[in-house]
Amino acid sequence: MQKTLDPEKIQKWKGVEWKKKVDGFNNLFLRNKEYINKKKYALCLGSRTGQEVFVLGQLGVKAIGIDLVAFPPFTIKGDIHNLDFDNNKFDLIFTNILDHSLYLEKFIQEMERVCVKNGIIILNIQENLPGDDYSENIIYHADPVIKMFKNSCLLKNRKIRNTFDQMNREIVFKKN
Repeated sequence: MQKTLDPEKIQKWKGVEWKKKVDGFNNLFLRNKEYINKKKYALCLGSRTGQEVFVLGQLGVKAIGIDLVAFPPFTIKGDIHNLDFDNNKFDLIFTNILDHSLYLEKFIQEMERVCVKNGIIILNIQENLPGDDYSENIIYHADPVIKMFKNSCLLKNRKIRNTFDQMNREIVFKKN
């Protein structure tokens, strides 16, 4: 939470980084347009100031973000390990914070729980890269992460290069 409450970081996220991240998330979601097409309700986990939520809204998807600290109007306060939503609520889930999860299997179970049948879960991860001071996990290979998804089938597992972060792998699932 220390990182999320840092006033200098907040000013940067809401200021000079806003457009860069909006453009980056726009590219990310356009890259995944086949999976986002016709989605109505999205959950973005670890959304900080909410650029991904903003972009999904621009694409016609009603979205909400969750983070340790609320950043209205795009992000509400919540716990990724204990999502305060009903089962089968969202048809699209996005996250790029697997490395920040304290309990990775619980986080994945929560994503699957709140995702509707045939809903899409998109993960961006840093594979084989050290995280920041707040990372809890280093993901050396995608396979163990993929195996933790018990109620979803793998649609895509590819190398990526985002323009706005260090994520280098994208994994896309469809909930069974």
